Amino acid sequence: MKSEELATAHVWRRLFIVGCLLWSAVANSSLFTFHSSLIAAQDLHRYSLGFTVTYNPPSALLLPPSTTFADTIPIEFEKHRILLPIEIDGKKYRFLFDTGCTQGVVFDPSPLWGSQGEGSPLKEVGRVVSFDVNNRRDTVRVVQLPQFRLGHLDIDGYLCTVIRSGPITRGYDGIIGFDLINKGLVCKIDVDNKRLILTDHKKFFAKEEGYEVKYKLSSFVPYVWVSPFMRHMDRALFDTGFTRLYTMNRESFQKHVYKSKQVAAQVEGRAVGQSTIGAHSVETADTVYFLALDRLKWDDFSFRNYHTVTQEGSSHIGAELLDYGSVIINPFKKRIIFQPNTKTDEMTIANKQFQMSIVPAGDRLVVGLVREESEAYRNGIRQGDVILKVNGRRITSLAAFQQLHFEPGVTYTYTVRHLDGTIADVRVRKD
Repeated sequence: MKSEELATAHVWRRLFIVGCLLWSAVANSSLFTFHSSLIAAQDLHRYSLGFTVTYNPPSALLLPPSTTFADTIPIEFEKHRILLPIEIDGKKYRFLFDTGCTQGVVFDPSPLWGSQGEGSPLKEVGRVVSFDVNNRRDTVRVVQLPQFRLGHLDIDGYLCTVIRSGPITRGYDGIIGFDLINKGLVCKIDVDNKRLILTDHKKFFAKEEGYEVKYKLSSFVPYVWVSPFMRHMDRALFDTGFTRLYTMNRESFQKHVYKSKQVAAQVEGRAVGQSTIGAHSVETADTVYFLALDRLKWDDFSFRNYHTVTQEGSSHIGAELLDYGSVIINPFKKRIIFQPNTKTDEMTIANKQFQMSIVPAGDRLVVGLVREESEAYRNGIRQGDVILKVNGRRITSLAAFQQLHFEPGVTYTYTVRHLDGTIADVRVRKD
C-alpha cells in the first residue's frame, strides 16, 4: 500500500496561538505523547469522501430534502478560530473549521464519547498514519460520527481521527476538516457577518470579485503560493486552524535569503529555540528568524509591514486573514478568492513581533524561545527556563497555563527556574 493512499491526515498541522502576555505562548493542546504502536497494514484506513451531505430545509419552506442547496450557517469567530454549530442527537457542540486538516478530528477524552457507563456513539473504523506540523508520524484511531446537523445540512458517515488529549481549554469539541470542501462544496467565509455559506452550485459565487490564487492539494489539503519578498514565491498551507496571518518555513527562508540582499534586510533578529507544537511532537530546537516583511502579497494584494517568524513545518496562511476580508474556496476550480474589506489593493498590518514561546517538556512547561530584543529577555527570561508560577499561582500543566486570563497593559510576575537551578521572579508587561 502506498503511503500517499493513506489518509495521512495532517492532524493539527498548525500552531494554536494561545493569548498570553506579549508573546504568543504556542500551545496546540496537550498532544505531546508519541504512540509507537504497530498495526497490520490491512487495519489501516484510507482517506474517504464517502460521507453524505443532504439539505433538509425548514418545514415552513415546504421543500423536500435536496442535495442541491446554498445554505447560510451562523458561525463564531473567536481568537481567530472559525467555530461551527454542530448538533448530534439533539445536543449542541462547537467544531473548529480547519482547512489544514484532511478530515475531522475528535478528542479523547471528550463529551462526544458519552457519559461513563454509556455506549459510545462513535463507531471505530480502523487506524490511520498521521503526520503533524513537525512532520512526525504516528498511528491514530479513526471513528465515524453519528449523523450530525450543520445549519440545514444533515451529514452522515463523517470520519474523524482521534487525538488523545489532557484536560486542556480548547473552546471547541472537535474539528471539521477540508474533506468537507473536497466533497464538492463551495464555501464563503464571512466573519464580519458571522456566516459560512456552503453550496454545491459550482458558479454560485461566479460574479463575486476578489484576489484569486490557485491551490494545489497535497495530502488532501490546499497549498497556495504567496510572495513574502520581491521576486520570491513561497508555498504555504492555507490553514484556517492556524491563527496567525503567515509564518514561513525555515528551509524555504534560508533558500531565499542567500539569493537576495533585500531578503536579509528584512530579518530583525534570530534566536535558537522551539515554538511549534504538533499532534505528536515539539519541533527540534533550531534557529528561528524574526522577520519584518515590507509586504506579503496574495495575488496582487499586499499586506504591508507584517512581522512574523520562521518555523520547522510548512509555511502557513492562517485565519487572521479573515480579519481583513472574506474568503471564497472553490474546489471545482481549485481557487481561493480573498475579498478585502478595503477598496485599495493593500493594507498596513503593523503587528507586534512574536516575542516568546512556551512549550511542554515532559511534565513541565519551559520557555522554548525568547527574542533577545524583547522585554522578557531584558528582564531575565531565557530559553529553557521552567515556568513555576504566574502571579504566585502554581503552573503544573499546559492546561493550567491556558486557564490564565492575561489582559493587555498589565504586568505579570513569572517565577522561573533557570538552567543553573536558580529561581527568579521576572516581571513582564502584556502588550
